[in-house]
Amino acid sequence: MTPTPIVTPDEVFAVNKKIRWVALATDKGEVILNRMRPGVRSRTPQGVDEEFVTLGPLTMLGVAEKYSKYLEGVESVVVWYGLMAHVYARLGSQVIAASFEKDPLALVSFLDWLEGKQREITASKQETRNVVLG
Repeated sequence: MTPTPIVTPDEVFAVNKKIRWVALATDKGEVILNRMRPGVRSRTPQGVDEEFVTLGPLTMLGVAEKYSKYLEGVESVVVWYGLMAHVYARLGSQVIAASFEKDPLALVSFLDWLEGKQREITASKQETRNVVLG
């Protein structure tokens, strides 16, 4: 059974018009969501995005997290390619990957949204834990 996406593509695409693609995966690499913005063509051959989601973000986050104990954890991993940028981060129990046009303001707006969403999910988990324990 595939988990329910923790965010919708429309929610992510609303953050900034330069966001091209969003994907979600489980910690085991199961693809939960893989969606291009409507009207935007992928720069990669068909199937490459989904193949990438199963391994790429988890690998990059895993390497960064292995050495993060000295730096107070990993919030996200950003990769600047020649044509675009990607961001990978944990979002609750899922891993989010997003690509966007190479624009520093798009990066900042996405990272601000991501930080807020991570706080929201953490607060919701804490409320649920308090209800169960309380």
